[in-house]
Amino acid sequence: MDEAELNALLARLRATLARSRRDGAAFRDVRLQALAAVAVAAQRSVERAPYPVQMLAALAMHEGLLVQMAAGEGKTLAVALAGVLHGWGGLPCHVVTSNDYLAHRDAELMGPLYRRCGVSVASVGHGLPPERLRSAYGADVVYGTSKQFLADHLMDQIVLEGAIDPVRRRIRELQPSTGEVRSRGLYAAIVDEADSVLIDEANTPLIISAPQPNPLLVSAVLAAREVAEELQPDRDYRIDLEFRDIDFTEEGRSRLEDLTSRLPPVWHAPERRDDLVRQALSARELFLRDRHYIVHEGKVEILDENTGRVMPGRSWSYGLHQAIEAREGVQLTHPSRTMARMSFQEFFRHYRLLGGASGTLQGVRQELWWTYGLLTFEVPTRLPSKLKVPPARHFSHAAAKWEALVDEIERLHLDGHPVLVGTRRLADSETLQQRLQDRDLACAVLNAKQHEQEAGIVAEAGRTGRITVATNMAGRGTDILVDHEVARQGGLHVLMLEPHESVRVDWQLFGRAGRQGQPGYARAYVALDDDLLRRHLPIWLAPIRFLMQWGPAWRGALIRPMIQLAQRRAQARAFQQRRYLQQRERELRKQLSFTGSNAA
Repeated sequence: MDEAELNALLARLRATLARSRRDGAAFRDVRLQALAAVAVAAQRSVERAPYPVQMLAALAMHEGLLVQMAAGEGKTLAVALAGVLHGWGGLPCHVVTSNDYLAHRDAELMGPLYRRCGVSVASVGHGLPPERLRSAYGADVVYGTSKQFLADHLMDQIVLEGAIDPVRRRIRELQPSTGEVRSRGLYAAIVDEADSVLIDEANTPLIISAPQPNPLLVSAVLAAREVAEELQPDRDYRIDLEFRDIDFTEEGRSRLEDLTSRLPPVWHAPERRDDLVRQALSARELFLRDRHYIVHEGKVEILDENTGRVMPGRSWSYGLHQAIEAREGVQLTHPSRTMARMSFQEFFRHYRLLGGASGTLQGVRQELWWTYGLLTFEVPTRLPSKLKVPPARHFSHAAAKWEALVDEIERLHLDGHPVLVGTRRLADSETLQQRLQDRDLACAVLNAKQHEQEAGIVAEAGRTGRITVATNMAGRGTDILVDHEVARQGGLHVLMLEPHESVRVDWQLFGRAGRQGQPGYARAYVALDDDLLRRHLPIWLAPIRFLMQWGPAWRGALIRPMIQLAQRRAQARAFQQRRYLQQRERELRKQLSFTGSNAA
C-alpha cells in the first residue's frame, strides 16, 4: 500500500472498530485487520516492525489479560499497539508506567505511531499545573504513573463530592460552583511492569491531604526528640527489624515515667506518650537517610524503595514525617488532614478494561487473580536467551563482599566489558562510587540525586569499559543498548550488590543484560549479614547462620535455599499486609458510604 491507501485503511478500520461491539466473531475479525494495519503503520512511523510475539501480546492486553514477556522482547511497542486499539474506541485509555521518566519517554517515543493512526497521546507527571493536566487528559491515550492517575482521580472526587457513577458526575460538573475536573474518568488501562505496579507498589493507600497547622504537635515532636536522646537501645527499648517495630522494656517504661514532665501536658497520658516517643525512636532507628529518604533543599523527601526514586509531595502520617524532620534539624512542616484516600487495589478495579505486561509475573499470578480478577498469558520468547547467570557469590560478612565486588568490577573494566552494578540503597551507590574512585576507576551513578541525568547515563551504560552504579532506578523499563563489538565480547555484565526481598526484582535487574537474544552476564553477591537474611530468616536458623560463617562449603550448599526461604517469607508478609490493607479499606469504605447515604 502507498501512504494514501494506508491512511484510508486506518481511518476506515478506526471507524469500524469504534462501532463494533467487543464480543463476537465479527469484532475479533475487525480487530485482527486493525492490528495488521497498525503494525504496518508502526514500521513506517517509528521504524519498528512488530514481531509476531509483540502482536500476540498486544491482542492479549487488549483482551484484558496480563502478558508475561521476557526482558527485551519489546513491551513498549506491544503496549503502544494495544493503546492504539483502545484509543480507536473513543474512550479514555491510561498507560500506567513505573515512573514519570518512562511515561514521558514512551509517550514521546511512540508518539509518531499514535499520530499516524489518528490517536492523540500525552503524558502526565508530578508538577504539571491543572490546566496542562486537563489538556493532557483530553488525549485518547495518556501515559503516567499509578500514583499520578490515582491522585488525579481522588482530586476529581473531591471536586465532584464523591459522585462516581456517570449520571451523578455529569450533574456535579454542570453545577456552577463545582471546580473543573482533571480527567475524563476511568475506562481502559494498560499496566506496564504490572507486577511492580499492581503488587509491589500497592502496599499503602494513597492519601490526599492538606496542611493543618498544629503548633501543639510540632512542639510535642521537638520535645519527644529530646526524650528519645535519653533512651538507649537494648536497655530501654528493643528493635524488631523483621516487623520494623519498637517495644519498650520495663526499665525503659520506668525511665519514660521520669521523663514525662518534658512533654506538653496533653501528651502525659501513657498511651499517647508512648506513641509519640516511639515515633521519635523510629525516626532515629528505622528510617535511615539516603535509604528511606533524602534531604533536598532543606526538605525531607521520601524515597520509593521499590524504584529508588524520590516521591515528591509525599509524606508519612501520624507525626512520623515531623519526627524525621526534627531528627534532621530542618524546618518542621505542618501535619496534614486527610481529604480523600483510596488503595491502589480498589482504584484499578474501577477500570472497566484492565490489562498489562511484565517480564516477571512468576509467583504472583494467584494474587493477581484473587485481587483483580486478571488472568496471565505467557508469550513465548522470540529468541532463545543467551544470558549467563552463575550461582551467587557468597561471603561470611559484608566487608569481604564489598572487597570482592570492587575487585570484580576492576577486572571486568580492564577487559573492556561494560558493567552495571545494582544497589538497593542510595547510600550504597555513593559508597561504591567512592571505593571505585579510590582505585582510579571512573563510574556514572544513577540514583535519586542524579535523576535529571538518567537518559544520558542509560545511553552510555552499554559502551565498552563503562562502569555504571545504579539503584533500582535501572531495574525496570531501562533498555541499555550495546553495539556489535560489546555483544561479541559477552555483552553487558550486571552485578547485584545484595538480593532483594522479591526474586522478581532480582530478575528485573538481571534482565538489563542479555536482551533480545544477545549475550549477557548477571551475578548476585550475598553476605550472611545482608538485610534480607537478617530480617526474614526464622530465628531458629541463627545457629546455622553462625556456623556458615566459618564453613565455606556449608555456606555454598545452603546459601541458595537460605535466600529462597527469606524471599518467600518476605513476600508472604507483604501479601498479608496487602490483604489486611484491602480488608481495612473495605471496612472504611462501608463506614463512609453509610455516612454518605445519610448526607444524601
